[in-house]
Formats: sequence, C-alpha cells, structure tokens
Amino acid sequence: MNGTTHGSGSFFRGTGNTRTKEMSELRRKGLWIVVVGLILVGGALLATSFWKSESSIKPPLPTVRVGSVTAEVKQSTFCWSNGGEAVCEDHGLPEADDLQLVPVEPGAEIDVEFHAEPSNVSFHQIIDGELVRSEPVVPDAPGVYLFETGGEWPRGDSRYVFGVEVKE
Repeated sequence: MNGTTHGSGSFFRGTGNTRTKEMSELRRKGLWIVVVGLILVGGALLATSFWKSESSIKPPLPTVRVGSVTAEVKQSTFCWSNGGEAVCEDHGLPEADDLQLVPVEPGAEIDVEFHAEPSNVSFHQIIDGELVRSEPVVPDAPGVYLFETGGEWPRGDSRYVFGVEVKE
C-alpha cells in the first residue's frame, strides 16, 4: 500500500458506506425496541389502573349484631368515591341460599354499627323479593329472615344484606 486514499477518504475500499449503513440499521432496531418497550409498559400500567380502581373503591362493611350473635354481612348496591375516582355497582336482592344464615333468638334486637354515622339510614326486611320497611328486630315466628340496611355518607351511599334463622 502506498498510503493513498480512495474517494471516500478511507484507506479501505467501501468500508465507510457499509459502516454508516450498519450504524443506521442499528439505530432503527434500537428505536423499535424502545417503542415496543414503551407500548408494553404503558399497556401494563393502564391495565393495573383499571384493576386497582375496581377492587379498591368500596365502602367498608358494617358490623351487624343480632342479639349476642354477629351476622355475616354482604355488600349490596353502592356508589362510592375515593379522591377523583368513583365506582357504582348494582346488586339484585339475595335469596336465602346466597347468604350465610346465623341462628338467632326470636325477637332479638338488631344493632348495625357503621364505619361512620350516615346522614340517612334505612332498614328493610326482604319479603318475597321486595323491600319492606321494618324495625331492626327479628320476628318471633320460626323461619329464615333476610334484611337490607344502608345509608348515605359524604363519599357515597351503600346498601348491605344479611340473613338470620329463628329455630323452632
């Protein structure tokens, strides 16, 4: 070799253009990897935000005591907010098979203790799939009784259901 260069300014024939093409191709591949990665991360964040909002925004369950027994309470229809998000769920009235019935004494008083005092309270007995206003007292006759109670708070309104059984 005599130290002369070719038209591209390189001692080696054709390597300048090849190296530029390889670098350009690597940049494009790198850009695609970054774009695909951002799409995947963005999709995962979006999916977890929907999952979180559905499961985390719910009103707290009250404690229901029937005489000396604590009833199992189930969430019913509600609209509840938490900061800038809100969730509403509509539930049909339950059947006796949908609830865990607790054995209670006839005429037992029903005491509902909410997480905070509601501005408006309701209490109903569920009779033949209908809500009937009722006093919070278990009937004297043997049988299965279902109840619905609820209220309104600054963060929303909520209804709860529970069931009892008066044995013969």
